Amino acid sequence: ILLTYGFLVFECHYIPESVCTISVGVLLGLVLKISNSHISEWYRLEPNTFFLFLLPPIIFESGYNLNKGNFFSNLGSISLFAVVGTIISSLVVGLGCWLLGFLPFLDALIFGALISAVDPVATLAIFESIDVDPTVHMLVFGESVVNDAVAVVLMRTLMEFHHVHPHHVGSFSLVLKSLGIFFSNFIGSALLGLLIALLSALIHKHLRIRKYPSLEFTLMCLLCYFPYVLADVLGLSGIMAILFAGIANSHYTFFNLSASTQITTQQTFRMFANICETLVFAYLGLAVFQFEHDFDGLFLVVAVFLCLIGRACNIFPLSGIANRYRTQLKISMSHQIIMWFSGLRGAIAFSLALSIPGSGSNGGEIHAKIFTTTLCIVIFSIVVFGCGTLPLLHVLGSVAPVRPAV
Repeated sequence: ILLTYGFLVFECHYIPESVCTISVGVLLGLVLKISNSHISEWYRLEPNTFFLFLLPPIIFESGYNLNKGNFFSNLGSISLFAVVGTIISSLVVGLGCWLLGFLPFLDALIFGALISAVDPVATLAIFESIDVDPTVHMLVFGESVVNDAVAVVLMRTLMEFHHVHPHHVGSFSLVLKSLGIFFSNFIGSALLGLLIALLSALIHKHLRIRKYPSLEFTLMCLLCYFPYVLADVLGLSGIMAILFAGIANSHYTFFNLSASTQITTQQTFRMFANICETLVFAYLGLAVFQFEHDFDGLFLVVAVFLCLIGRACNIFPLSGIANRYRTQLKISMSHQIIMWFSGLRGAIAFSLALSIPGSGSNGGEIHAKIFTTTLCIVIFSIVVFGCGTLPLLHVLGSVAPVRPAV
């Protein structure tokens, strides 16, 4: 936190804040490695811990604190990039890894889904420090918000098939069946989140609980987390439900809260999301020296190129389709390049890779390869693409004069 504060004070826009957190984790992991410490068990991040406690605050806060006006005005384009684009990117990476013989079919598709979760925290931090076009800012941010939830649902859908048919060979019917389950899960979870958020708005409007701010805030927190729990119980996606609950709560429930609770909820949700992201990034750095790795240099290079190709197949063709239906504020080529460059892999991709269980005779070996490759791609993308965002903006002429402070 102090390192991040120092970067903000001295306006080091070229270096993302997440790099600081990862560096601290790497240094701590190196110290533990040199000292031959055997305390790795107490800080090992379990998948259930991530999905139950660390991921929900990040996803909910993304939906709750977004700029609703810009988001809904660009909702069609955002949905196109986040849903269709994520599926395209997942298929490009997954099928590429399978056809080139690096991973079995289902494992390759799972890897394609998890590595398609973009996390442009570094890019957005730079966007907020300078005056970037609000349209491209919202397209990048909105896509990342929905994309994370889509990638999680897609990967968990494929994981269900993996548990049933761990040695399943490639088949077109399997892909179609996975997509069918994915879309039904997507729609059902989104509707559940919206319904509970509308119920929350009605409760806060008619109970007049705003007279008791502490009770109001407690009820708000419980109702925000409830969609995630209920969706998991019903076999739906808690991540998708809590994302749409956050968006709907921000649009409806927020205006039925007292003034003090409005401020408290915004700052509290943002604080918890920052803490969770910091913990995941620090753990990511810690994993460099504290985990056993199966490093495959050729696979890493090919995976990076496939990620770039998959991102390009997502952004450029879909931008052309979106521009045909956008009556104004077309997505220019410079904006498309920025969006393509902003597809960093981050905390979500790393945590999803961490949650893959080893199965079968060579399941642990495949898991280790996927985890190591994901870790390298995340660090590479944050350092290279995160640090390269501001120079790219200057080259493309997309940086306007900084707005004066009010």
